[in-house]
Amino acid sequence: MMMSPNKPELQELFDGLNSYLAYGYVNELSPEDPAKDAFDYLNALYLANQHEGLVFCKLILESEILYNDFLRSTCLSYLLLSESSWQYSFSFLLENSKALSVPLLKEALFYFYCAKNETDPYPVPDGLFEKLMARYEELKDDPDAKFYHLHETYNDFLKAYSSNN
Repeated sequence: MMMSPNKPELQELFDGLNSYLAYGYVNELSPEDPAKDAFDYLNALYLANQHEGLVFCKLILESEILYNDFLRSTCLSYLLLSESSWQYSFSFLLENSKALSVPLLKEALFYFYCAKNETDPYPVPDGLFEKLMARYEELKDDPDAKFYHLHETYNDFLKAYSSNN
């Protein structure tokens, strides 16, 4: 069933995202890239029901089969910015720092750069920044690093935290 142009039904969103997780596509008849369809469904679900949207963000991040950097970095962003799942996202980054792709690392560094200006930022687990910085050293020569502006984001991150840490 294709997503209707009007407000999609929640069940349709659940079914589409569950199909994406199980089979790698939201709708087997869709001409769109499956990750694009999943992105559209995830955004619609997140807007309709943030909690359920975050559940699917976690499932997509944890999937060992599905791998789309754009979709995964979007999921990480939603989780980092949520009031209910920031701890999960910090743990995810800590536990998976050695396997972060360029887009995921950029998303993490950008989040922490922005969070530096928060009046009451969430407590960062010990060692997380060091692990992110080590991953940057591993990825800085990756061809995607320039495309995703990883160097600029990393430099902004360093400037934000060098004065106080």
